[in-house]
Amino acid sequence: MKKIAAVVFAAAMALSTSAFATKVGPGLGYVIFGQKNGPMYDLIAATTNGTFCSQFFAITFGTSGYSGGFIGMEETDKFIADNMDALAADIAMGEGEYIDTLSAMLNVSDSAAFKSALQANFDNIFSSSEVSAEEVSSKIYSLVG
Repeated sequence: MKKIAAVVFAAAMALSTSAFATKVGPGLGYVIFGQKNGPMYDLIAATTNGTFCSQFFAITFGTSGYSGGFIGMEETDKFIADNMDALAADIAMGEGEYIDTLSAMLNVSDSAAFKSALQANFDNIFSSSEVSAEEVSSKIYSLVG
């Protein structure tokens, strides 16, 4: 019985180690140490990701080595609704942290062109002081896709 348990444990460890041997996951650790090979670099990269909570940010916004999709449109709609005034100010200027975050949330490939397009269409996006968040979202999405 002990032999079977030892074999199962060894097989599980071999499979789990080989699956993650070169990929520590997205985050600051991946950016700094991800191109280096070896378990020590993987350990340092994983520790860096955990220490700076950068893996959560990378997965949420599709940065720092994350190759999956971006977060859902529901979250983007909520972000736009919750930050309408600040987002309007950033779009009017063509730069700022809210427009940067929106660009990341939408996984825009050319952020500079996206910001420029938003700024050029500011009057259309924010057509009145009573414009709804749904209207703003819809107009922004039409510029992306």
